[in-house]
Amino acid sequence: MLSRAHSHRSTAAVVTIPMFSMPIRALWFLLLACTLASELVPLTVAFEAQFSSLAFHSYQALKLVAFVALGFMTPLAWWRYNSLGIGALFAIVTTAIVEFGQAFIPGHRASTVELAVKLALLFAGFAAALEIRKYQELTVGPLRIHFSSRYWLTPS
Repeated sequence: MLSRAHSHRSTAAVVTIPMFSMPIRALWFLLLACTLASELVPLTVAFEAQFSSLAFHSYQALKLVAFVALGFMTPLAWWRYNSLGIGALFAIVTTAIVEFGQAFIPGHRASTVELAVKLALLFAGFAAALEIRKYQELTVGPLRIHFSSRYWLTPS
């Protein structure tokens, strides 16, 4: 009976992504640059007035998602745990410097609450990716993403 139920299940599409590769690191640096640029570019009141409330809040939500993604990418981009820590520390320190640097940019203000939220989002993404890094697999609906590494054997 169990095998009959299993036979009706569709097979998932499998995508393999190499961890710790140069393209993943380049993507990490690109995400870091875009995230920090979105924090540093001042939006004038006149510019913000051109957008609907939904568009503006969607932009703000996208910035928050970028912090989760940046935290998530860190364990997948950096190989050893000592360089993994350097990548995480770099993201944290850069985020803190940019947040406090906003005090000197017209149209921005430094906020310890915003810094705490951004760091919490970084850590949430980081923790989720550590789990994925350990098992080297993520399943999202019909999609199965396998994370390969030349440094680790494929889990059985």
